[in-house]
Amino acid sequence: MLFVGFSIIAGIGLLIAIVWVLHKYQQKENVESVDRTLPLPPLELRQSTEDELTDPEEILGLASAKTPNPEPQSIAEPAPVAKAPTTTPNSASDQWLASSKAQQAAGDFEQALATCHAALPQMGAFKQSALVLRAQIRAMNKAKQDSSQALQHLYDLAAMADFFHAKTAHSKPLTPNQCKKINYNDYSELRAGYQDLGYEHLTLLTKTDSKWLTQAWGEPMAHSHMHTIHPKAWDRLQKSLK
Repeated sequence: MLFVGFSIIAGIGLLIAIVWVLHKYQQKENVESVDRTLPLPPLELRQSTEDELTDPEEILGLASAKTPNPEPQSIAEPAPVAKAPTTTPNSASDQWLASSKAQQAAGDFEQALATCHAALPQMGAFKQSALVLRAQIRAMNKAKQDSSQALQHLYDLAAMADFFHAKTAHSKPLTPNQCKKINYNDYSELRAGYQDLGYEHLTLLTKTDSKWLTQAWGEPMAHSHMHTIHPKAWDRLQKSLK
């Protein structure tokens, strides 16, 4: 009887232990079930920095990290080409003009004329010589000196300018290159009388020059060209240029 009572008590204790174990196991399952149903915490979003690999090629090692945009390089401008000094074809030979003007300004008319003589029969030399002679005539008239020789020189110069540079139906003015081939001294002795040559066709003369001439010598009997008065000299000149 005692044995039976003890067995009943042991059975009851074992049952209680089993119930308690089952209860604990059920609680554990409930907790784990709740944990599995809870939502995952949100992922933290952040921006990648420049040093991180973000491109697929970079991650796979197919390309290097991002290369910063290259700064625009300024294109070097080509160095300016040095310009050759500008010179006129006759700049070297035209030094006589500057010298003559300086001598004229200093009142040395004779030397200024001699300087121009070296450049004859260029038309520029004729024109500068005429400027020098006009200045000399005015200076002499102002000083009440006889200017007849200077006036004669001006007229002879205008006649020679007509010989070399007159443009008529039968002649053309000489070119600068032709003038450089001519020895002026071979023709410098040519003369023509005022009564035969006159002044109308002498283009080197101004209205003031013609007034001086008519005041000194009166009106001429005719007006002509040096070609007409000296045809042989003109033919000789033309042959020398061929």
